[in-house]
Amino acid sequence: MRLINEVTVVIKKRSFPSFIDELYKRDCDLIELKHIEETGEGFLYTLRIASTTAKRFDEFMTIIGSAGEKYKIISVQNVIEDRVAGGLINVAGRMPVENTADFNTAVLGAADFIREKVKQEGGARYTGIGRNVGILCGIKAADEAERGHLLQEFTGAERDAVILHRFTGLNGYPLTVRFDHPEDLIKVVKRIEGNFSAVRVIRIDEATIMLYDLLFSEIAIPVISMEHDDIPLLLLIFIIKLMMKYRFKAEETTVGFVGIDLSAVRLTRVLDKIGFRRVLGFDQAEKALLALENHGGLATTAENIFSNADLTILMKNNFDRDEYLKIRPGQLVISFLDDEDQEMDALSGTGVREFISGGAHHLAALFPGIMRGVMDAGAHTIPDAKMVDYAKKLVGLMSDTFEFPNLFGDVHEKVRAIIAADAAKPATPDGRMP
Repeated sequence: MRLINEVTVVIKKRSFPSFIDELYKRDCDLIELKHIEETGEGFLYTLRIASTTAKRFDEFMTIIGSAGEKYKIISVQNVIEDRVAGGLINVAGRMPVENTADFNTAVLGAADFIREKVKQEGGARYTGIGRNVGILCGIKAADEAERGHLLQEFTGAERDAVILHRFTGLNGYPLTVRFDHPEDLIKVVKRIEGNFSAVRVIRIDEATIMLYDLLFSEIAIPVISMEHDDIPLLLLIFIIKLMMKYRFKAEETTVGFVGIDLSAVRLTRVLDKIGFRRVLGFDQAEKALLALENHGGLATTAENIFSNADLTILMKNNFDRDEYLKIRPGQLVISFLDDEDQEMDALSGTGVREFISGGAHHLAALFPGIMRGVMDAGAHTIPDAKMVDYAKKLVGLMSDTFEFPNLFGDVHEKVRAIIAADAAKPATPDGRMP
């Protein structure tokens, strides 16, 4: 995440170096500086400051605001705030509508033409359904902070709609469904699936593997989930890349999840099938521990994972710092925590061989091509064996620094081609790692 704020401030004479020093101490960047004028109090500047989190920027502003003998803050404005008010997406027609003639032809006339075509065989291709993807979030109706939770999930769906359209041309439509029971959610999706060519699930509250199995069996169109498919696939790609780089074998490696969600449970099942016989997991929720054990994992403590795992995967920040510092030399760490939670500095000097930070950029490089590829191949979802096959091929797109190619290059077409070509083939009988 990158936030940009515009700050107008008076900086007293000989205080500019300390201002910049405080800025960089908080991991903020100065991206634009304008000297407005000299005043009786000092020099008036307008600055654009970039930060990775709002917390770090707020820390910087607190320091500056408390040093009145050096600085005087005139105004602070979030540059993106006005631009994002009203959401991330717009709906627009494909043909220009600038006058009455355009309206009669490109709107009324075009709609009438499509209706006539739909009456004929094969007319469905004139509708937008073939390019429509429902982007779904499932919200438990009993959630105490239901409204705020709904808006949080809806924003994530809007974000993915923007990414999907930019890199594939598909139209993503955000949907949030409130439900009391999982069966209610599936009934709603069944009733609306005719409007879409596929569904992308962001997340479903309290989802289980069983719920997704039921969803896949009931919905006729392709269904791909971020928590059930995309994140486990990305983690598997990371693991295969680490195996290639450090030459370790699945059967000799202990993997540990700190924080267990549905992604961790799905990947545990996949890892068990490809020869990882020791997958540990810790979570503060007993239900999460039980889910992991039901799919081949072993519940334990965070301290045991940090002390003994060869590969540690951080999914939730529900561990103590003292436990975290027990990471032993030579460990490999994959983190899905936010930047402010990663505690990378704490690992300096511990001898950790690799620290990989996975997140939005990695997923954005994968999921548009995955969705397009699955749709092109006429596939329905991603079975475990296929996930392994895809990961073995997609790892070839990842650099030695564990990054995918630039989002604005051809990575999406490459991912699409790999998925589309492989989806139609039978899964590899032996999915074990070499």
